[in-house]
Amino acid sequence: MRLFYVMKNFLITLIFALILISPQVFSTEHQAVKSVISGKHSLLLEKVKASAEATQQSCMRFVQMNVFEFEECISEKLKPKSLNPSQRLGIIYMGFIGALSAQRMGSQGSQMMAWKYGKSYQKIQKRLQLNDLELCQIVPGDCETRIARTKSILEGPPPKALTEMELADQHRH
Repeated sequence: MRLFYVMKNFLITLIFALILISPQVFSTEHQAVKSVISGKHSLLLEKVKASAEATQQSCMRFVQMNVFEFEECISEKLKPKSLNPSQRLGIIYMGFIGALSAQRMGSQGSQMMAWKYGKSYQKIQKRLQLNDLELCQIVPGDCETRIARTKSILEGPPPKALTEMELADQHRH
């Protein structure tokens, strides 16, 4: 009988100890998991940023000259089949940023380009589980304004495509 009471007390003590310790153990494990995820997330953002910066260096000069040359540059950068999603996201996001810049300058075709690149990058962004602010911060600028502008462009219908005459006129400039 005495053994029964000793075992019972031991089990009760063990249960209380587990109850008191387990939140700390689970909390520590949870923090470790969050840390690993955060590290992977940071690495992913760095890869997207590197791709965007490389695209900026090679393509952004065309935005001021001719928006269609800019689009060709972005298309060329997207051709390699070996690109991973983070590289594609960086290129397409920079294409979107360039199209926004061309819109501010009043370039014909830039609205459709911004809409097209915006829809395209959002698919990859969603798959990589990046939020708008994280993605926006890889390119210097006013993220609050850029995110608001992005939403206004992408939540509406696609812009009207240019006519052949408008396209020919734009290519001449």
